Amino acid sequence: MYISDPHCLAIRSNFMVQLNGMQGMIAGYVASPKGQEAIRNYLSSPEGKKTMDTYLSTPEGQEMARLVLSRALEGTNLSADIRAQVLTAIEEKGKICKTG
Repeated sequence: MYISDPHCLAIRSNFMVQLNGMQGMIAGYVASPKGQEAIRNYLSSPEGKKTMDTYLSTPEGQEMARLVLSRALEGTNLSADIRAQVLTAIEEKGKICKTG
Protein backbone atom coordinates (compact mmCIF):
# COMPACT_ATOMS: atom_id res chain seq x y z
CA MET A 1 0.00 0.00 0.00
CA TYR A 2 1.39 3.37 -0.99
CA ILE A 3 0.92 6.69 0.80
CA SER A 4 -0.96 8.00 -2.24
CA ASP A 5 -3.37 5.05 -2.08
CA PRO A 6 -6.90 6.39 -1.31
CA HIS A 7 -7.37 3.80 1.45
CA CYS A 8 -4.10 4.87 3.09
CA LEU A 9 -5.06 8.54 2.81
CA ALA A 10 -8.43 7.82 4.44
CA ILE A 11 -6.75 6.02 7.34
CA ARG A 12 -4.29 8.89 7.78
CA SER A 13 -7.09 11.47 7.65
CA ASN A 14 -9.14 9.55 10.23
CA PHE A 15 -6.10 9.24 12.50
CA MET A 16 -5.42 12.99 12.27
CA VAL A 17 -9.03 13.81 13.16
CA GLN A 18 -8.82 11.50 16.18
CA LEU A 19 -5.47 12.98 17.19
CA ASN A 20 -6.82 16.53 16.93
CA GLY A 21 -9.83 15.55 19.03
CA MET A 22 -7.56 13.98 21.64
CA GLN A 23 -5.35 17.07 21.70
CA GLY A 24 -8.43 19.21 22.28
CA MET A 25 -9.52 17.02 25.18
CA ILE A 26 -6.05 17.17 26.72
CA ALA A 27 -5.86 20.95 26.28
CA GLY A 28 -9.28 21.31 27.90
CA TYR A 29 -8.26 19.19 30.87
CA VAL A 30 -4.95 21.04 31.32
CA ALA A 31 -6.81 24.38 31.26
CA SER A 32 -9.34 23.23 33.85
CA PRO A 33 -8.86 23.79 37.60
CA LYS A 34 -8.76 20.01 38.15
CA GLY A 35 -6.12 19.56 35.44
CA GLN A 36 -4.02 22.41 36.79
CA GLU A 37 -4.19 20.92 40.28
CA ALA A 38 -3.12 17.51 38.94
CA ILE A 39 -0.14 19.06 37.14
CA ARG A 40 0.84 21.11 40.20
CA ASN A 41 0.63 18.02 42.43
CA TYR A 42 2.71 15.94 40.02
CA LEU A 43 5.39 18.59 39.58
CA SER A 44 5.59 19.00 43.37
CA SER A 45 6.09 15.27 43.90
CA PRO A 46 9.53 13.58 44.03
CA GLU A 47 8.69 11.70 40.82
CA GLY A 48 7.63 14.93 39.08
CA LYS A 49 10.78 16.72 40.21
CA LYS A 50 12.93 13.86 38.90
CA THR A 51 11.07 13.89 35.58
CA MET A 52 11.55 17.66 35.22
CA ASP A 53 15.23 17.48 36.19
CA THR A 54 15.80 14.75 33.59
CA TYR A 55 13.96 16.71 30.89
CA LEU A 56 15.70 19.99 31.74
CA SER A 57 19.08 18.29 31.39
CA THR A 58 18.42 17.84 27.65
CA PRO A 59 18.90 20.49 24.95
CA GLU A 60 15.16 20.30 24.18
CA GLY A 61 14.35 20.79 27.85
CA GLN A 62 16.64 23.80 28.06
CA GLU A 63 14.99 25.34 25.01
CA MET A 64 11.53 24.72 26.47
CA ALA A 65 12.57 26.22 29.81
CA ARG A 66 13.75 29.39 28.09
CA LEU A 67 10.48 29.61 26.17
CA VAL A 68 8.37 29.09 29.30
CA LEU A 69 10.43 31.59 31.30
CA SER A 70 10.11 34.25 28.63
CA ARG A 71 6.33 33.73 28.39
CA ALA A 72 6.00 33.74 32.18
CA LEU A 73 7.93 37.00 32.44
CA GLU A 74 5.56 38.62 29.96
CA GLY A 75 2.72 37.91 32.40
CA THR A 76 4.37 39.47 35.45
CA ASN A 77 4.09 42.96 36.84
CA LEU A 78 7.86 43.45 36.74
CA SER A 79 9.05 46.62 35.10
CA ALA A 80 9.84 46.44 31.40
CA ASP A 81 13.49 47.11 32.21
CA ILE A 82 13.75 44.17 34.61
CA ARG A 83 11.92 41.84 32.17
CA ALA A 84 14.31 42.89 29.41
CA GLN A 85 17.34 42.23 31.63
CA VAL A 86 16.11 38.76 32.57
CA LEU A 87 15.20 37.90 28.97
CA THR A 88 18.63 39.08 27.81
CA ALA A 89 20.29 36.92 30.46
CA ILE A 90 18.21 33.92 29.36
CA GLU A 91 19.17 34.49 25.73
CA GLU A 92 22.85 34.90 26.61
CA LYS A 93 22.77 31.68 28.61
CA GLY A 94 21.15 29.94 25.63
CA LYS A 95 23.93 31.14 23.34
CA ILE A 96 26.54 29.94 25.81
CA CYS A 97 24.86 26.52 26.09
CA LYS A 98 24.53 26.12 22.33
CA THR A 99 28.12 27.04 21.57
CA GLY A 100 29.87 25.73 24.68
